[in-house]
Amino acid sequence: MVCCNDMNTAIVNYGRVLREYGRLLRARWRWIVWGVLLALVATTVFLILWPPMYRSDATVFVRTPGDVSRVRDGGDSYAQARARTYAVLASSRSMSERIIADMGLAMKPETLAGRIEARNRGGTALMDITVNAPSAGEAQQTATILLSEFAQTVRSLESVPGSLVPRAELVVVDPPRPAVRVAAWGTPISYVLLGAVLLGVFLGSTGAVIRSIFGPSTQDDPTDSDTPIEANALHVSEHGADDDQLPTCSVSATSELDSRSDSTTVN
Repeated sequence: MVCCNDMNTAIVNYGRVLREYGRLLRARWRWIVWGVLLALVATTVFLILWPPMYRSDATVFVRTPGDVSRVRDGGDSYAQARARTYAVLASSRSMSERIIADMGLAMKPETLAGRIEARNRGGTALMDITVNAPSAGEAQQTATILLSEFAQTVRSLESVPGSLVPRAELVVVDPPRPAVRVAAWGTPISYVLLGAVLLGVFLGSTGAVIRSIFGPSTQDDPTDSDTPIEANALHVSEHGADDDQLPTCSVSATSELDSRSDSTTVN
């Protein structure tokens, strides 16, 4: 029973703390709004100054149509091993040189190789290929030419003398998709903006809590803009009405009584 009572008390206290924080954030909602706005402005400036980059994705499958397919597992283990090897070959210097020659690009092979990424899905013979470029059209075109050169290279490496089919070949599962713009670390723009909003909410909430802890409270600072009605009421209750205001109130009340008496006499 004691343990249950302690747990219930903890839950009640936790709920009370949450309600207090909720009341605080509702009272200081401007801090959250300003935090979101500042985060969005900073993110927008970053996106404007950061060079634009677009990404096109594709997926290929390593097929084993040759003699390897007659082994016990149908060549699956061979295909998976080849997929891991070819994932490294996709971003090699030789592959980049052939792509540059086909497209007539004025760049170093190392630069293009750094924009190509191939990943083998663990336990499968699938490879996900990503190509980055300064424009959407160039990204998709580079990915298309990469798949063509990649397939020819694999077929050449897997050719067996005297056999009509290679031991392994690439089959395009998903062709290069339309490129999308990416920002930092290859993240889409929509995710970057969403992260900026969440960061702004966090910073604004943190600032509001810190302000309430270390800043002057409503009782110490009657001019707090978050609670103007309560602050003014507290100011009046603590300091009373100003001396200059009392005669004014009395004169206005006397004038009102005199006007009423005059109207009664006339009637």
